[in-house]
Amino acid sequence: IRIRGAVSMTSDADPLYIIDGIPVIDPNVVDMENVESVSVLKGPNATALYGQRAEYGVILITTKKAKGKGISVELNSNTTFEKVAYLPNYQNEYGAGYSADGEWEILDMAAGHPWTGAPWPAEFAPLDGQKFIHNGYADESWGPKLDDSQYIAWYNFWPDSPYYGETSSWSAQPDNIKDFYDTGVTLKNSVAVSGSGADYNARIAYTNIDQKGLLPYSTLKKNMVNGSVSYNASKRLTVSGNFTFSDQVVNGDFDDSYSNQTTGSFNSWFARNLEMDKMRELQDLETTNGYHASWNYWNPTYGEYFGTDNGAFWYNPYFWLKHYVDETKNNYVLGKVDMDYKIIDGLTANFNVTTNVRNWSNHYEKPEIIAKSADPGLYNVHSSGFGNDQRTWVENNLNASLRYNNTFGDLSVRAMAGGNIRTNSYDRFEATMPTDSKTQGLVIPDVFTYSNAKLPVTASTTVWNKEVRSVYASASLGYKSMLYLDVTGRQDWSSALPADNNGYFYPSVGGSFIFSELIDAGVLSFGKIRAGWAQVGNDVGALRINPTYPLSDSPYLGLPQMYTNTQGVDPNIAPSLNTSIEAGFDVNFLEDRIGASFTYFSETRTNEIIAVDMSTATGFTDYLTNAGSARRSGIEITINATPVRSKSVKWDLYLNYGSSSTEILELPGDLESMAGPGGSDDWNFVAVTHELDNQWGQLRGRDIATDDNGNRIINAATGTYTYETGQYMGSILPDFTGGLLNNFLFFDLISVSASIDWQKGGNFFSLSEMWGWYSGLLEETAGLNDRGGEVRADPADNGGIHVVGVDTDGNPYDDYVDSYDYFTQHNSNTLATEFIHDASYIKLRELGISFIVPQSVIQNTFIKQASIGFIGRNLWLHTSKDNVHGWDPSEMMASWGENAQLPGTRSYGFNVKLTF
Repeated sequence: IRIRGAVSMTSDADPLYIIDGIPVIDPNVVDMENVESVSVLKGPNATALYGQRAEYGVILITTKKAKGKGISVELNSNTTFEKVAYLPNYQNEYGAGYSADGEWEILDMAAGHPWTGAPWPAEFAPLDGQKFIHNGYADESWGPKLDDSQYIAWYNFWPDSPYYGETSSWSAQPDNIKDFYDTGVTLKNSVAVSGSGADYNARIAYTNIDQKGLLPYSTLKKNMVNGSVSYNASKRLTVSGNFTFSDQVVNGDFDDSYSNQTTGSFNSWFARNLEMDKMRELQDLETTNGYHASWNYWNPTYGEYFGTDNGAFWYNPYFWLKHYVDETKNNYVLGKVDMDYKIIDGLTANFNVTTNVRNWSNHYEKPEIIAKSADPGLYNVHSSGFGNDQRTWVENNLNASLRYNNTFGDLSVRAMAGGNIRTNSYDRFEATMPTDSKTQGLVIPDVFTYSNAKLPVTASTTVWNKEVRSVYASASLGYKSMLYLDVTGRQDWSSALPADNNGYFYPSVGGSFIFSELIDAGVLSFGKIRAGWAQVGNDVGALRINPTYPLSDSPYLGLPQMYTNTQGVDPNIAPSLNTSIEAGFDVNFLEDRIGASFTYFSETRTNEIIAVDMSTATGFTDYLTNAGSARRSGIEITINATPVRSKSVKWDLYLNYGSSSTEILELPGDLESMAGPGGSDDWNFVAVTHELDNQWGQLRGRDIATDDNGNRIINAATGTYTYETGQYMGSILPDFTGGLLNNFLFFDLISVSASIDWQKGGNFFSLSEMWGWYSGLLEETAGLNDRGGEVRADPADNGGIHVVGVDTDGNPYDDYVDSYDYFTQHNSNTLATEFIHDASYIKLRELGISFIVPQSVIQNTFIKQASIGFIGRNLWLHTSKDNVHGWDPSEMMASWGENAQLPGTRSYGFNVKLTF
């Protein structure tokens, strides 16, 4: 989540999440069914209370508390079904192979192997005289046209197959990728019990989630408990507390980076003729020699020549997901104890302690059945092995404050002063075996213990602690409920900064004028103007300025080898500083039937903490210091209205719009650019880069060269593009975002809600498209060209791709280029141009209908309230024209784009709620 875009040159972080006053790492620790309200604090104005971590804003989540008198029980049951919704557009004219019709080869038992003359295995006899794909290991779709003729498929060769000795149809499989995914089913059930009396209220809720994922063999099981209690111990003392516990286990391989065994294959290296029903049915099929039977088999010619029937590059994805073990566990404990003591009227002392503990662990196993079936050292190396990774994050806060609230005639005073001690710690233990090694592996198959490893497994540990001590104060003065002045100040001391320069102060001041108090007009219900100024400092990570000297994995002559620290640190390093101003107004009209809010903001970040490259002659590779600045500014507009309000119908709508722009003002030294947060795709086509005097987060890579008139420059001899390196291709940040929420209520019994959101601008890169072109999988690589010829036909026979531009001498170029040469040049030259897309979209995010059971129906039962609801999510998506494959820009796996990511989904569900 980005609030107001981005401003830091080294970070693209989320806002700070606060659940019932407890800072948390992951907001998914709480069930949204138990949430009472969500509030968003924007910019650094929230830092007086929450410190420098609030520089990206704060999202406050408040869970439900007991209401009313007596005991109440709430039951809630949800069932959701999820299906794959958005996939690329594939071609369905050509199948596996590299050389079109030249792929066909006849299995001739009498002639024997075409290269060696050796006799074919006797098991191939039933297939004598039938054709097969010569380059059977091909994981591209540049093969023969899919003409429904008979051929030998990968599963026809093996005696254990029910289709052994038969032939199959060389036919298109338009939905083979879509058919791979299961229907995801999520069952969520919760119960909440609450009770309250004259001096107390308490509530406890339990939620169970049992989810079957879209990927075969993937599951999630989760339990959540949330509780709160408040007790008036005396007229002056109130003691309260809340806790949250969450425990989660996820099974499945969810890798969505290049070359993973699902989307990393489907959109990059696959075949448009593969039958997914056969893949599912025959996922455990074995070859004659006991190896896994892969669709990506070397086939008779190469397999017999190499003496192997292993797979070449890929496994059957069902086989992989069934046998590869990847289990991740997460458990959280959040807790808070709060005491309020009323010293005198208007003056209250508060003391609270919070804790937030997260334990995360991952365990993976690659069994022998996967390892032995891999390519024998030619391409796809897999070794058996396993690994464990365990991490623990702990945060504790100790907070004490005095709060004063009183009125003196027309003057109201609210003030607060306090202190906070925050301690953070991190502990990681990792011992993992590489599973792509020719030398590592397990001695005894599938005995997953470290003593069974062929080579020693070196464990690594990381431990750090950090402490921030703070004092803060705020005051708010109000005059006649009309004029308000708010002032805050906070001083932090961070253990992560130099001991003699580890303190930083940041203040804020704001004012507001409720001018509607001076106007006696029936049209205006409320009117306020406001303005504010704020600063916030920021430190660094726990070990950033303290050099560490890790040891190598292997001793030398019996002695440990210590790596030398390669980063120098400025002894005068200071916190970065954000300074912001904002101003706006809020108005309501017609008894609050129509309302609007407008905010302008501008924020400048200076003294950014950046590692500047240095000459290695200094003994260091970089130097950590204060350098660089950026500025973001923009506007926010919200409109709320109730167009219809009657006894039978009520219609409420909420519209929001936000626009922001971030410019890089200064970079270290004489640098013109620097790496931004987000990194690069797996093949380094693009990288997020900051350019001086340009917008934050540019996509930078090789671009097709153009002349002064914008014509593409072409190598006349080959018809391929020339290129320019280090080109900027637009920012990843949008020009503006927005949303529209409609709520309808009919007869106080039926409610309908629809949520739409959108984004304009911003760019993203698609690695899947590049490989889909290279491998002949996507629709652009087939069909007809603009003169009616087949794209894959020889240009001399009316085929090819029409290329227009100028040659390297500036002469006009207009010709047709061989389709394979055209579509593969982008990979060969690392050209990103064609795969940079506009990230604009409009999405119907959610549509819900709820029916409330009338009281007349349940009045004589033990049920107090009952309702049933239906909901759909991600029901419709419209993207920009150049985003031809419909990638969902709101669900990218990385800030720069997608990297063979898992597909977007659409879900439908229903829920039943009962209150006793």
